[in-house]
Amino acid sequence: MAEATPASGVTRTQPSVIRILTLLLPSIIALYGVYQAINQVLLPAQITAIDPTNKVHDTAMASLVESVIGTIILPIGAAISDRTRTRIGRRAPWLLFSAIGTAIACVVMGIANTIPLVILMAGVVWFFANWYQGVIYAVIPDRIPEEHRGVASSVTGLGLPFGILIFVNIASRTSQLGGYAVVGAFIVIITLLFCFLVPDASSVDMPRPQAAKRVSFSISGIGHFFSAFLHRDFTMAFLSRFSFFFAFFGISNFTYFILSDFVGTQNVPGGNVAAGVATMSTISTVSQIIAIIVFGKVADMLNRRKLVVALSSIVYMIAFIIPLVSPSWPAILIFAGVSGAASGVYFAVDIAVMSLVLPSKQDEGRDLGILAIATSVPAAVAPLFASMLINATGTYASVFVFGIVTALLGGVFAFLIKAIK
Repeated sequence: MAEATPASGVTRTQPSVIRILTLLLPSIIALYGVYQAINQVLLPAQITAIDPTNKVHDTAMASLVESVIGTIILPIGAAISDRTRTRIGRRAPWLLFSAIGTAIACVVMGIANTIPLVILMAGVVWFFANWYQGVIYAVIPDRIPEEHRGVASSVTGLGLPFGILIFVNIASRTSQLGGYAVVGAFIVIITLLFCFLVPDASSVDMPRPQAAKRVSFSISGIGHFFSAFLHRDFTMAFLSRFSFFFAFFGISNFTYFILSDFVGTQNVPGGNVAAGVATMSTISTVSQIIAIIVFGKVADMLNRRKLVVALSSIVYMIAFIIPLVSPSWPAILIFAGVSGAASGVYFAVDIAVMSLVLPSKQDEGRDLGILAIATSVPAAVAPLFASMLINATGTYASVFVFGIVTALLGGVFAFLIKAIK
């Protein structure tokens, strides 16, 4: 496709959809590599080494700080990119800025040796990573036609399992600083490749938002910023994601401790909990990848995305029952496989559903960022709530019951979206 860039008057060939998605996938992998390597291996191991007595509380507090900061910056960063006008487009400057910021913060976090500093730097990492997330996902409505959104959803859905498969395994087999450095370096390298190998068109001559629609700090300005919630389908999509990820994060941030304290370190092969987490992540990732590939195509062929979400919710509920029946190493591996498949089914349609309920073309980046809050808020609140359940009941079994309820709600809210079959 050829396009004349208004700023220069020069006709420039725009990258194909296939080429964009080919570079978008490793960018999403890099993003989730940061999130998952830190929260599944690096952070809990770091906290355990510094303060083993209060490890569950400290981990929950780190997650809370991460996600409160992420929740605030995610839609704001995306909204800023909506309004950015440069010769390299709206998104590229902020992708580069946030990727470099993430890498620097990761390295500093890797050398932190006190709990307050670890928690502070976790917040800084999440500040830049969530800015990156809001901007990179805005590329989809920007540059991917609607008829290819299902494919885009499957491709980006693969980012999480591959991010886990690659970087959780790397993090479990490197030093603390080495793990942080690897995830930071990768997100910078792949972002440079994305911005220069699939460059966007200039945004210099794009119309700017009307002055009346500019965001202010008044009540009316804040109301306008979140005006997408006035649209029913947008709200239902938000609540569906919120519930599903409540189940997801209620368990994922405590995987390390579930193996050490619920299953028992002595029951993990070799007594190596970090390697056990990597094994679980590998099994979960493989099943996720298979599910994303298969059900992404099924959802597109049948055009029945609500049915796919319902299926994922039911299977996810079944997964949470398994460790309740048998808190053992074999059972936890079965849980990893079944829950991985269920989340893979969900991720196969997640981005497609989000992109189809956006009410404003002009503010797609902002509204996608708001929908992404349905990931970052559960990432903050679910671990905190789960830690309260663990402390109140004295057992990790309570978080599996918690997952059953929230997974079901994710399917219910998805069925209430009217615009999607």
